[in-house]
Amino acid sequence: MKDVRIDGRLLTAIRKLAATERREIGGAIAAAQEVFDSPHAHTGAGVRKLKGRWYEVRAGRAQRLIFREGDDCLSFEFMGNHDDVQRFLKAAK
Repeated sequence: MKDVRIDGRLLTAIRKLAATERREIGGAIAAAQEVFDSPHAHTGAGVRKLKGRWYEVRAGRAQRLIFREGDDCLSFEFMGNHDDVQRFLKAAK
């Protein structure tokens, strides 16, 4: 199981959310971490490959967390809705 790293700006945004939303996000991160090395389990956990090394996992109905696979960790870097994610991916390298 790979370690998880959360970008500082994302962590600040998460801390501003209500406790129920933080729990959903924590559950989504844990699910992504648990199933990441098992591609067939991705669908059940809501993990989806986007572009390049970028992936998303859903945290609730509209919230998505964007992360990328590193050599030794999953690096969570962005949170937003569908439109936010599309803008993020256009700007991402």
